[in-house]
Amino acid sequence: MDPGDKPIYRLIRGTAWFFCKILFRHRVRGHENIPKEGPFLLAVNHSSNLDPILAGTSVKRPLAYMARSTLFSPAPMGWILRNVNALPLEREGLGIAGFRAILDHLEAGGGALIFPEGTRSADGRLKRFKGGIVRLANLAQVPVVPAYISGAARAMRRGNRLPRPLNTEITCGECIDKEVFSEEDNGLEVLRKAIEDLVQDDHRLPPI
Repeated sequence: MDPGDKPIYRLIRGTAWFFCKILFRHRVRGHENIPKEGPFLLAVNHSSNLDPILAGTSVKRPLAYMARSTLFSPAPMGWILRNVNALPLEREGLGIAGFRAILDHLEAGGGALIFPEGTRSADGRLKRFKGGIVRLANLAQVPVVPAYISGAARAMRRGNRLPRPLNTEITCGECIDKEVFSEEDNGLEVLRKAIEDLVQDDHRLPPI
Protein backbone atom coordinates (compact mmCIF):
# COMPACT_ATOMS: atom_id res chain seq x y z
CA MET A 1 0.00 0.00 0.00
CA ASP A 2 1.22 3.50 -0.81
CA PRO A 3 2.31 5.68 2.12
CA GLY A 4 -0.48 8.07 3.03
CA ASP A 5 -3.21 5.83 1.61
CA LYS A 6 -5.55 6.06 4.58
CA PRO A 7 -9.37 5.86 4.72
CA ILE A 8 -9.59 9.54 5.64
CA TYR A 9 -7.38 10.42 2.66
CA ARG A 10 -9.65 8.49 0.31
CA LEU A 11 -12.71 10.22 1.79
CA ILE A 12 -11.24 13.71 1.38
CA ARG A 13 -9.94 12.94 -2.10
CA GLY A 14 -13.30 11.53 -3.19
CA THR A 15 -15.12 14.61 -1.89
CA ALA A 16 -12.66 16.94 -3.63
CA TRP A 17 -12.94 14.96 -6.88
CA PHE A 18 -16.74 15.31 -6.81
CA PHE A 19 -16.35 19.06 -6.20
CA CYS A 20 -13.91 19.40 -9.14
CA LYS A 21 -16.17 17.44 -11.50
CA ILE A 22 -19.27 19.46 -10.60
CA LEU A 23 -17.71 22.93 -10.46
CA PHE A 24 -14.99 22.68 -13.11
CA ARG A 25 -16.07 19.68 -15.20
CA HIS A 26 -12.49 18.63 -14.58
CA ARG A 27 -11.03 16.14 -17.05
CA VAL A 28 -7.97 13.91 -16.88
CA ARG A 29 -5.99 12.88 -19.95
CA GLY A 30 -3.06 10.47 -19.95
CA HIS A 31 -3.89 8.82 -16.63
CA GLU A 32 -2.38 5.62 -18.03
CA ASN A 33 1.05 7.31 -17.83
CA ILE A 34 0.98 7.33 -14.01
CA PRO A 35 3.04 4.40 -12.64
CA LYS A 36 0.79 1.83 -11.00
CA GLU A 37 3.36 1.12 -8.32
CA GLY A 38 6.69 2.37 -7.02
CA PRO A 39 7.90 5.92 -6.30
CA PHE A 40 7.59 8.72 -8.84
CA LEU A 41 7.39 12.49 -9.14
CA LEU A 42 4.51 14.31 -10.82
CA ALA A 43 5.87 17.58 -12.26
CA VAL A 44 3.10 20.10 -12.91
CA ASN A 45 2.93 23.73 -14.03
CA HIS A 46 1.76 26.14 -11.32
CA SER A 47 -0.64 29.00 -12.11
CA SER A 48 -3.34 28.79 -9.41
CA ASN A 49 -4.05 27.79 -5.82
CA LEU A 50 -6.31 25.14 -7.34
CA ASP A 51 -3.35 23.23 -8.79
CA PRO A 52 -2.65 20.95 -5.78
CA ILE A 53 -6.34 20.01 -5.57
CA LEU A 54 -6.72 19.39 -9.30
CA ALA A 55 -3.51 17.37 -9.52
CA GLY A 56 -4.11 15.44 -6.31
CA THR A 57 -7.62 14.37 -7.21
CA SER A 58 -6.62 13.44 -10.77
CA VAL A 59 -4.20 10.72 -9.64
CA LYS A 60 -5.65 7.65 -7.97
CA ARG A 61 -2.48 7.04 -5.97
CA PRO A 62 -1.83 9.28 -2.94
CA LEU A 63 0.57 12.15 -3.55
CA ALA A 64 2.66 14.04 -1.01
CA TYR A 65 3.30 17.72 -1.66
CA MET A 66 4.69 20.81 0.02
CA ALA A 67 2.42 23.55 1.39
CA ARG A 68 3.32 26.81 3.14
CA SER A 69 3.37 26.33 6.90
CA THR A 70 1.01 29.29 7.34
CA LEU A 71 -1.74 27.30 5.61
CA PHE A 72 -1.75 24.78 8.48
CA SER A 73 -3.53 27.29 10.74
CA PRO A 74 -6.23 27.28 12.00
CA ALA A 75 -6.17 23.72 13.36
CA PRO A 76 -9.02 22.28 11.19
CA MET A 77 -7.17 23.29 8.01
CA GLY A 78 -3.96 21.79 9.34
CA TRP A 79 -5.79 18.54 10.07
CA ILE A 80 -7.13 18.38 6.50
CA LEU A 81 -3.77 19.20 4.93
CA ARG A 82 -1.92 16.59 6.96
CA ASN A 83 -4.49 13.95 6.02
CA VAL A 84 -4.01 14.68 2.31
CA ASN A 85 -0.25 14.19 2.76
CA ALA A 86 0.73 17.87 2.70
CA LEU A 87 4.11 18.61 4.25
CA PRO A 88 4.65 22.04 5.91
CA LEU A 89 7.19 24.31 4.25
CA GLU A 90 8.66 27.30 6.07
CA ARG A 91 9.43 29.27 2.92
CA GLU A 92 8.99 29.03 -0.84
CA GLY A 93 11.18 26.51 -2.60
CA LEU A 94 11.93 23.04 -1.31
CA GLY A 95 14.67 23.90 1.18
CA ILE A 96 16.60 21.23 3.08
CA ALA A 97 13.72 20.15 5.35
CA GLY A 98 11.23 19.97 2.48
CA PHE A 99 13.72 18.10 0.31
CA ARG A 100 14.28 15.53 3.08
CA ALA A 101 10.55 15.09 3.72
CA ILE A 102 9.76 14.44 0.06
CA LEU A 103 12.76 12.14 -0.26
CA ASP A 104 11.56 10.08 2.74
CA HIS A 105 8.14 9.74 1.13
CA LEU A 106 9.68 8.57 -2.15
CA GLU A 107 11.94 6.09 -0.38
CA ALA A 108 8.80 4.63 1.24
CA GLY A 109 7.48 3.93 -2.27
CA GLY A 110 5.07 6.84 -2.64
CA GLY A 111 4.42 9.48 -5.27
CA ALA A 112 5.00 13.20 -4.82
CA LEU A 113 3.69 16.33 -6.51
CA ILE A 114 6.30 18.95 -7.43
CA PHE A 115 5.95 22.34 -9.11
CA PRO A 116 9.22 22.82 -11.07
CA GLU A 117 8.64 26.59 -11.29
CA GLY A 118 8.69 26.84 -7.49
CA THR A 119 6.01 29.52 -7.29
CA ARG A 120 2.82 30.42 -9.13
CA SER A 121 3.08 32.06 -12.52
CA ALA A 122 1.51 35.52 -12.55
CA ASP A 123 0.34 35.28 -16.17
CA GLY A 124 -0.20 31.54 -16.56
CA ARG A 125 2.88 31.07 -18.74
CA LEU A 126 5.63 28.65 -17.75
CA LYS A 127 8.35 30.29 -15.65
CA ARG A 128 11.97 29.22 -15.39
CA PHE A 129 12.32 25.77 -13.84
CA LYS A 130 14.39 25.34 -10.70
CA GLY A 131 16.91 22.55 -10.31
CA GLY A 132 15.48 21.01 -7.14
CA ILE A 133 13.26 18.53 -8.97
CA VAL A 134 16.19 17.18 -11.00
CA ARG A 135 18.35 16.75 -7.91
CA LEU A 136 15.45 15.05 -6.13
CA ALA A 137 14.74 12.67 -9.01
CA ASN A 138 18.43 11.83 -9.32
CA LEU A 139 19.00 11.29 -5.61
CA ALA A 140 15.85 9.20 -5.14
CA GLN A 141 16.34 7.46 -8.51
CA VAL A 142 12.71 7.87 -9.51
CA PRO A 143 10.99 8.61 -12.84
CA VAL A 144 9.13 11.86 -13.45
CA VAL A 145 5.70 12.24 -15.04
CA PRO A 146 5.31 15.66 -16.75
CA ALA A 147 1.83 17.15 -16.50
CA TYR A 148 0.06 20.34 -17.57
CA ILE A 149 -3.04 21.86 -15.99
CA SER A 150 -5.12 24.14 -18.18
CA GLY A 151 -7.97 26.37 -17.05
CA ALA A 152 -6.95 26.71 -13.39
CA ALA A 153 -5.68 30.28 -13.80
CA ARG A 154 -9.07 31.21 -15.25
CA ALA A 155 -11.09 29.36 -12.64
CA MET A 156 -9.21 30.98 -9.76
CA ARG A 157 -7.11 33.98 -10.56
CA ARG A 158 -4.31 35.13 -8.32
CA GLY A 159 -5.73 37.17 -5.43
CA ASN A 160 -9.22 35.67 -5.67
CA ARG A 161 -10.56 33.81 -2.65
CA LEU A 162 -13.30 31.92 -4.44
CA PRO A 163 -13.12 29.94 -7.70
CA ARG A 164 -15.32 30.40 -10.76
CA PRO A 165 -17.16 27.50 -12.45
CA LEU A 166 -14.92 27.23 -15.53
CA ASN A 167 -13.55 24.11 -17.21
CA THR A 168 -10.21 22.65 -16.12
CA GLU A 169 -8.12 19.78 -17.44
CA ILE A 170 -4.88 18.00 -16.60
CA THR A 171 -2.81 16.16 -19.19
CA CYS A 172 -0.19 13.67 -18.01
CA GLY A 173 2.63 12.94 -20.44
CA GLU A 174 4.78 9.87 -20.84
CA CYS A 175 6.97 8.99 -17.87
CA ILE A 176 10.56 10.28 -18.14
CA ASP A 177 13.14 7.71 -17.10
CA LYS A 178 15.22 8.44 -14.01
CA GLU A 179 18.45 8.17 -16.02
CA VAL A 180 17.60 11.42 -17.82
CA PHE A 181 18.10 13.36 -14.58
CA SER A 182 21.69 12.30 -13.97
CA GLU A 183 22.73 15.70 -15.39
CA GLU A 184 20.84 18.73 -14.08
CA ASP A 185 20.89 20.93 -17.20
CA ASN A 186 19.85 18.09 -19.48
CA GLY A 187 17.16 16.92 -17.06
CA LEU A 188 15.62 20.38 -16.79
CA GLU A 189 15.67 20.82 -20.57
CA VAL A 190 14.00 17.45 -21.19
CA LEU A 191 11.36 18.07 -18.50
CA ARG A 192 10.52 21.56 -19.71
CA LYS A 193 10.25 20.37 -23.30
CA ALA A 194 7.94 17.54 -22.19
CA ILE A 195 5.61 19.95 -20.36
CA GLU A 196 5.70 22.47 -23.20
CA ASP A 197 4.64 19.70 -25.56
CA LEU A 198 1.57 19.18 -23.36
CA VAL A 199 0.58 22.83 -23.42
CA GLN A 200 -2.58 23.09 -25.47
CA ASP A 201 -3.62 26.16 -27.42
CA ASP A 202 -6.54 26.24 -24.98
CA HIS A 203 -8.92 26.58 -27.92
CA ARG A 204 -11.38 24.47 -25.93
CA LEU A 205 -11.37 27.02 -23.11
CA PRO A 206 -12.29 30.73 -23.15
CA PRO A 207 -9.41 33.23 -22.87
CA ILE A 208 -8.51 34.74 -19.51
